[in-house]
Amino acid sequence: MSFVEANTPSAPGIGTRIGQGCLALLVLLVGSCTAVDYGSRYASWAGLSKAEVVAAADAYVREYAPGQKACLYRVSCDGGRARLVLVKDVAALDVEALRQIAWDRRFYDVCPGYTANLGLAVVEGALPEDAAAREAVWSFYRDRFVRTMQSNGPPLAFSEQPAEPCTAEFAVAG
Repeated sequence: MSFVEANTPSAPGIGTRIGQGCLALLVLLVGSCTAVDYGSRYASWAGLSKAEVVAAADAYVREYAPGQKACLYRVSCDGGRARLVLVKDVAALDVEALRQIAWDRRFYDVCPGYTANLGLAVVEGALPEDAAAREAVWSFYRDRFVRTMQSNGPPLAFSEQPAEPCTAEFAVAG
């Protein structure tokens, strides 16, 4: 008499178990990398402050456009499509509203357009040593401004509609 019934499936072989283990490991690795990426972007978004933005603008000018002045731009959705507007008074900048617009643009397809949420531009007419440093956009991945013209990738969108020119009167950095 046998204790194993004829219709009972056999246990998976060692090859099948190794394959399943490798697949599970791969899923965990990809999932953790994705979680870290979105987690760091969320932390950057949640912790965004005026002081951090101004400090990042100063750091950008020191690194990419020494001796120049730069203006800050924020996204606006007045006309339905995104565009950048010059921040003329940093003290009046509503960071909470800016974060909400960035969130809605990312997750709810509000205010569409190839336009940054935050931008930085060197004063009109000034020529930084590196022409690619004339405009920068805020990177929630890096917590800083990055040049729109990257040497290792496609250009990043500053604003698809013309923005008011940066003048020394409204410069926040430099």
